Amino acid sequence: MITTVIFDMDGLLFDTESLYYQCYRKSAEEQGLQFSFELFVSCIGISREEAAHFMRRAFGPKADLARLDHRTFQIVDEYLLSGGDIPFQKGAKEAVEFFYKRGLKIGLASSNIRKWAEFYLQKTGIRHYFSALTTADDVTTLKPNPEVYLKTAAALQSDVVNCLVFEDSVAGATAGIAAGMRTCMVPDLKQPDTFIRENAFKIYPSLKDIYPDIDELLA
Repeated sequence: MITTVIFDMDGLLFDTESLYYQCYRKSAEEQGLQFSFELFVSCIGISREEAAHFMRRAFGPKADLARLDHRTFQIVDEYLLSGGDIPFQKGAKEAVEFFYKRGLKIGLASSNIRKWAEFYLQKTGIRHYFSALTTADDVTTLKPNPEVYLKTAAALQSDVVNCLVFEDSVAGATAGIAAGMRTCMVPDLKQPDTFIRENAFKIYPSLKDIYPDIDELLA
């Protein structure tokens, strides 16, 4: 029986991927580089080391990726501190509230940094629903490695077989499946690959669409 629900953050709870793309594009333009949307999509949900491989292939071996990342984070910070909007994905807030009111433990497992995770949850008024947050600051290996999910389950004192995961990315869903958790994918910019289609518990267009299956999801 499911006792615990663990959510990814970017692309699943919040429509932040388009924000990150615009910030990366602006940072790249300051260096005279063109950061395409296709490149951005290829970098979603993977480690910075893996993303660097795609960026070097696009920009060349002499590109200053550390400077690109640093400036991008600055631009995101400037946007957030200026009061920039953090829109929920369709049905996301309602889903978090629904599972919380059902008495389930709620966790967050994000590849983002803790600073932004805390900021997003506080600003959007849902921080109090989460009993555990695990971020890039808390793990040695990012998704698709299952470490972030295993640490979240441990923090919630939940067995992996009692955890339900919602993810928007292929790497994230792969991590949830590898952790041995009941994993559902809600695709944002990347559609599920063959592995996810064969191994995910369910695939949904949005978090608004989960309720007809709720008894099956929580069984």
